[in-house]
Amino acid sequence: MNILVTRHNKLYLLVCFLLYIFFFKNVLADPLRQQEKDIPNVIIIILSGVRNIDSIADPSHQYIPHLWNDMMKEGMLYRDVICLDQEFHMPVANAINTNQGFPLLYKIKTPTIFQYVRKKYGWPANKFWMIGLWKMVDCYYALDGYKEDTYPSYISLDLRLAKELEAEFSQQELLAWQLFRKGQNEFAGFNFDTWDTIQEMIYQLFQTIVKTFHPKLVHYIIGGPETAHYDSFSRYVLSLKRNDEMIYEIWKMINTDPLYKGNTYLIVGPDHERDVYFKFHDENAHDNPSHVWLYVFGPGVKKGAIVNRTIRHVDIFPTVARIMELEIPPGEGRILEELFSGDS
Repeated sequence: MNILVTRHNKLYLLVCFLLYIFFFKNVLADPLRQQEKDIPNVIIIILSGVRNIDSIADPSHQYIPHLWNDMMKEGMLYRDVICLDQEFHMPVANAINTNQGFPLLYKIKTPTIFQYVRKKYGWPANKFWMIGLWKMVDCYYALDGYKEDTYPSYISLDLRLAKELEAEFSQQELLAWQLFRKGQNEFAGFNFDTWDTIQEMIYQLFQTIVKTFHPKLVHYIIGGPETAHYDSFSRYVLSLKRNDEMIYEIWKMINTDPLYKGNTYLIVGPDHERDVYFKFHDENAHDNPSHVWLYVFGPGVKKGAIVNRTIRHVDIFPTVARIMELEIPPGEGRILEELFSGDS
């Protein structure tokens, strides 16, 4: 009898302990999950080199029909964004991520916006993605309290994939990617013959990431317009039209996915202009920086508003910090206050 009672007591204590652990764990987890839901999501999409005359300055807007006809009336357009001193992709990417206008090939020792958000909220790495990362964007951290990795989860143009994403692949998918990478490295290398294919594959990975991880902060560089370097205007504008379709699909996803709808900011714009011939970057950017545009959609953003004052790419960093309720050290950028005040 005593043995039976003792066994029952032990079983009772074990059940109570497990219930306590389960309840306590969920009590702690629920505020974190609620916090993650309350803080807005941000998706930044940067197009790699687009002329104004082929986009917002084109009266027909034939190469960006969805962006102009469907999306602009639902968000705010900044018509005058000055590129940094160097008209190139990497300095703009770094300006957006670090709040500082670092020159090309400069090794950066500062946290990015990704690390500031992670440090405050403690969300997992798969909630943060840098997609389409240019090889020469080179950042690392020398400050205490920040991890050494620049982008916790990434997909780069040489088809390196984050371990978090590869873990979601089937064996067949993983083998296909390994074979494609091997073929690129051994036979193709960096060239524009396979450029459109790579961009499509990266876009498919973007969709996989959204469906699988529902990230909080994404910086997605779409490289389609880079086909301008191939010296084919038709291919360049066809890439631009395809990118317009991609961005429109992402915009529709934001408006329908329960985890994004009503609580996500979408920021879209080119990193720089191109010269009058369209093929090259503007070599006179130091003396005559190019002017591009920026579109922003999100909760509270005044619909159909056009802002004519001059801004810079570096202003995106403090604006994202404001959206995600961060306190950060001062930098070069200034918050885009119109997004929050309704003034234009």
